[in-house]
Amino acid sequence: MHIKRILIAVFVILLIFAGCHPRKQSSQLSEVRAAWISYIELSTILDNRSEAEYVSGVKTMLENLKAMNFNTVYVHASAFTDAYYPSQYYPAAQYVAGQIGQQVSYDPFGLFVEQAHQAGFHIEAWINPMRSFRTDQESQIPADCIIGQWLKDASMRGTRIVSEGDRWYLNPAYSEVRDLICAVAKELAQNYPIDGLHMDDYFYPDGVTADFDRTAYQAYQQTGGGLSLGDWRRQNINEMVASLYATVKQVDNKIQVGISPAGNLEYSVESIYGDVREWVNRDGYLDYILPQIYFGYEHGTLPFDQCLKQWEDLTRGTSTQLIVGLAAYKINTVDNYAKDGKYEWQQHDDILKRQIAQLREHKDVAGFSIFSYNSLFRPDAENAEQVSRELENVRELIVEAK
Repeated sequence: MHIKRILIAVFVILLIFAGCHPRKQSSQLSEVRAAWISYIELSTILDNRSEAEYVSGVKTMLENLKAMNFNTVYVHASAFTDAYYPSQYYPAAQYVAGQIGQQVSYDPFGLFVEQAHQAGFHIEAWINPMRSFRTDQESQIPADCIIGQWLKDASMRGTRIVSEGDRWYLNPAYSEVRDLICAVAKELAQNYPIDGLHMDDYFYPDGVTADFDRTAYQAYQQTGGGLSLGDWRRQNINEMVASLYATVKQVDNKIQVGISPAGNLEYSVESIYGDVREWVNRDGYLDYILPQIYFGYEHGTLPFDQCLKQWEDLTRGTSTQLIVGLAAYKINTVDNYAKDGKYEWQQHDDILKRQIAQLREHKDVAGFSIFSYNSLFRPDAENAEQVSRELENVRELIVEAK
């Protein structure tokens, strides 16, 4: 009789777990072949469309990537302190239903996760932790969300959330801000079977002035703090990244946490205060780093080879996986920052192919990611012919990969 009761109990437990949405834990990929799917891509298939129309758009994206043997997608879950899913903290993104805070009857990000796993993809939730709404959107931000509340609170406006140029940014000097960012990461990790949590390089805004965080920095100095403004800002970002990492790992240690900084290492460190050397060389910050090496071979300041070597030297001998971001968006464009090499992306249709082939020769590199999906599969009309040739060259290289 006791055995019968035990068997019944086990059967009930199995039924309960069978009805749950299990987290898909993909095995370590032999090569990461990824694409970023940003809010821009999402806007082309979402923007108040029906669930069936949206799912059809998601499937088309995944089918196109699958045909090219891609295996990973980084999909925007939060781009501007907004959300492409029902969030407890952030309002619905403008491109969900045409207006900030307006929901649709389905969960866009949740459906993307579901479809990606069904198609065999590794999928990561992509967030921009500090970049917020444009200043001219303030009246559209729901008053009941945290960002809306902070903007209406004189003690929070200009401290926790600060305008720089034409946009609002969160200020990571304050624990409330870091806690908010971690809470968003936690709800994504808890509510969706994601394989990773991905951040890119929107930390402090480029060209940020001392006025941005003067109040917080002066308070820090008055309590005996001796760090320079730059080092203090890097410390703030480090605290945010470490807290986010710990938060996600407490939910599920198998969820990967990664950051995609600007390819120019010194720019990352000195201009937007991302302390990449600290993250790579110490445990507790990230599992992989994905620098955006958006340079051609003829770039006049930082050619691809030179930039790649910097990142390989930085990550070699560490436990941090190195993945490389590649610039599909530059195909058939003039890169004015490349000086003498500014026409390279117009003159050659095999740059991505050569870069991927080169990465495969380097044992320290775990794969690549293309920015972005539309650049390859929905190019502007004037770039379509060149993109088609580049895509075919890439196809020849990666379609047979395992």
